[in-house]
Amino acid sequence: MCGIAGIWEWNHPANIQEEAVRQMGNAIVHRGPDDEGVWVDSVSGVGLAHRRLSIVDLSQAGHQPMSSHCGNWVIAFNGEIYNHKDIKLKLEAIRSRRWNGHSDTEVLLEAIAELGIDEALRLAVGMFAFALWDKQSQELYIVRDRIGEKPLYYFDREDKFIFGSELSCIEAVVDLNELSVNRFSLSQLIRKGFISAPNSIYTQVYKLSPGSYIKVSKGTSQEVKYWQISELVGHQNNATYEENLAELEELISQSIGGQMLADVSVGAFLSGGVDSSTVVALMQKQSKKPIKTYSIGFRDAAFNEAEFAAKIAQNLGTEHAELYVSQEDLLEAVSEIPNVFSEPFGDSSQLPMLLVAKMAKEHVTVCLSGDGGDELFSGYRRYGLTLQAWHKLNKLPLSVRKAGKVFFRAIPTRLLNSFGSLMNQPMLGDKLKKAAEIIDIADFSEFYRSYLMASYRGADDLVIGGDQGDHDVFSSGALKTQIKHQDLMTTYDLLDYLPDDILCKVDRCAMGVSLEGRIPLLDHRIVEHALKMPHEQKVKGNVSKSPLRDILYKYVPRDLIERPKKGFAVPLAGWLRNELKPWAESLLDLSEIEAEGFFDAELVETLWSEHQSGARNWSGVLWNVLMFQQWLESRKKHKAGL
Repeated sequence: MCGIAGIWEWNHPANIQEEAVRQMGNAIVHRGPDDEGVWVDSVSGVGLAHRRLSIVDLSQAGHQPMSSHCGNWVIAFNGEIYNHKDIKLKLEAIRSRRWNGHSDTEVLLEAIAELGIDEALRLAVGMFAFALWDKQSQELYIVRDRIGEKPLYYFDREDKFIFGSELSCIEAVVDLNELSVNRFSLSQLIRKGFISAPNSIYTQVYKLSPGSYIKVSKGTSQEVKYWQISELVGHQNNATYEENLAELEELISQSIGGQMLADVSVGAFLSGGVDSSTVVALMQKQSKKPIKTYSIGFRDAAFNEAEFAAKIAQNLGTEHAELYVSQEDLLEAVSEIPNVFSEPFGDSSQLPMLLVAKMAKEHVTVCLSGDGGDELFSGYRRYGLTLQAWHKLNKLPLSVRKAGKVFFRAIPTRLLNSFGSLMNQPMLGDKLKKAAEIIDIADFSEFYRSYLMASYRGADDLVIGGDQGDHDVFSSGALKTQIKHQDLMTTYDLLDYLPDDILCKVDRCAMGVSLEGRIPLLDHRIVEHALKMPHEQKVKGNVSKSPLRDILYKYVPRDLIERPKKGFAVPLAGWLRNELKPWAESLLDLSEIEAEGFFDAELVETLWSEHQSGARNWSGVLWNVLMFQQWLESRKKHKAGL
């Protein structure tokens, strides 16, 4: 696990300076504090930087950037190839070889040299983002893994191409005055808490999409999709539940076995939910000693699952540690967010994720997590809620729904909330106002995105010059009419929410403290198998994630798992009214917001005052605004050289 960066300036190759390339790498030293490397070709105008977090082959044989044995290829690699030993045997079967070390990077590089990039990628099982320079053809490749576990940003101009694991790499060599805030991206951030690839917060910078690589020639670039989730959806197998379950358990065990391999200490995040408990149970099964597990707790019982995680850890016999969040922990984590996330990111579970990663780093260098299970096996509660709401709404004529929208918009939210309190329905006004905004949507995909995937639907009012629209993550519009509604929701999340929210959070928080996060459920072979399983096998009756539960119940008593899911949420509404209030108010200076020109200052003031009074719960949208304001403040300091 590492960080990479680089630049190719073909029109003025002499401009490439080793020190500038080194600065790009130094901007992400947290991703690789163990070693640094720079490779520069001043004739071609190419420079590659690498920061190393040593996981496999701790010797200098794993140093990067690395050249191929034939001398034609140079690579800067971030991530892990879990099946590199199998690929190594395949290469040795072609012809005998002498290896410099036992790193997965060397194996991948030799596979590319021997088989070509497309075949090497087809064989590779892992998470990665890497840059590859072909000396002979004078072409640069940047590549991202299938699911999007590892990040890669790029700046593409007529005379140069710049890339890096984080935005800070690009900011190190590009004048910040050349970079402008993308207001469409800002609207995305305000609406749903994250920015979807290929966009970034800057108009001039993009994120490489998962399952893609870009081949850069002088003055031209071509994106190639080498793996696509959308091509796998809708092709269900005819296997029985028992057959699919047996294959799934074998695949998960195989994935976990591969991801437990490292030349450093390995542990796991344990929330106490189905996904992380399944991962830990199968880890413990394959380990001769207790697995180290880590969880986070809250004093607010409505959000706390640490007690359940502790019981599961005790049942499995792991070496368990937990941290209950204090006000000091919270304030420290908030202050570190701009350094951890190079672009604004609004999922507030970033705070506990950062804290649990920091705790784990004190004991291990690699930590496995259970992310991905909800998207693969229909685990989110919102899937069922969306289907129920859609079916109910479609029983009403569209004219009635439009009239209802007008009616509920006209009634003050405070009045509806007061009425709801009398009927023991707290925040009834908020719920009805939310429903009113989507009641007349006719397209199911848009309904799902608006119903439960948006934390705030007034982004076009709040962001000056913003855009309420969103990109269509489906490569083909026809796909939306070819698959069932329940599969459409999970596919949407696999393409958008998972890579750009969940995986972004895990990567940045773990790497922010120099910890490698691994996600065994997102082995692409598991993803492909899960997408072939009929929905009826994933959700039996009202019980979601049935396959994972049936695997888990072999190791953990059912009563430790069967409880209402709380998710990895935080008591944000209360924090903004108490512990985080002074910090938030320092960022919501209305004169400053008005001068910056990104937000409607009066609307921000209204949202803040209504939240503080308890009249409304605007914690979601306020957090998104605060994350942007904090990021903007950090960039102002960077411009000023502070």
